[in-house]
Amino acid sequence: MKIMRLPLALLCCASFLTASSHASTADPDPYEPLKLYDGGWQVKVTLPEKKPDHLMNHCARTGTFFSCEQEVNGKTTALVIFLPMGKSDSGGLEYRTLVALPDAGKPGDWGRLVIDGNTWTYSWTEKNGEKIVAARNVNHFKDKDHIHFELQRMEDGANWKTEMAGDEERAK
Repeated sequence: MKIMRLPLALLCCASFLTASSHASTADPDPYEPLKLYDGGWQVKVTLPEKKPDHLMNHCARTGTFFSCEQEVNGKTTALVIFLPMGKSDSGGLEYRTLVALPDAGKPGDWGRLVIDGNTWTYSWTEKNGEKIVAARNVNHFKDKDHIHFELQRMEDGANWKTEMAGDEERAK
């Protein structure tokens, strides 16, 4: 399960500024913010020994679903599927997410994405031995081309611990 989270984490970082750019007189198109995943991104993890990764997303809407095939440094790593679920409890847009891997391994359970202003939060659970651990990827947007992300886990049921953080910039 942990192996498939790194591609999802990278994809989750390549996101768009906000869903609030839609006209306030109509319900927002839930697919519109996801379209900005499409294209290239430079991923810079805040580890001195790690060189930047190049992330390329090939995204499309296929009826009810929206999906992005993701390449990291030229190698296909995941297909992420998004299913709009309406408004979240906080009033943001909510989606279910599922990651399929190119080795045809069994996907994990559906995760959750909530877009709330300039913050996009992906959340899921994973097993650590016999224990279920909560995990999330929190994306904070400076603008549509610059994103700060933090991958976090909560093992004690109360405190989030940041395990990795970094920044993304849209590749020109």
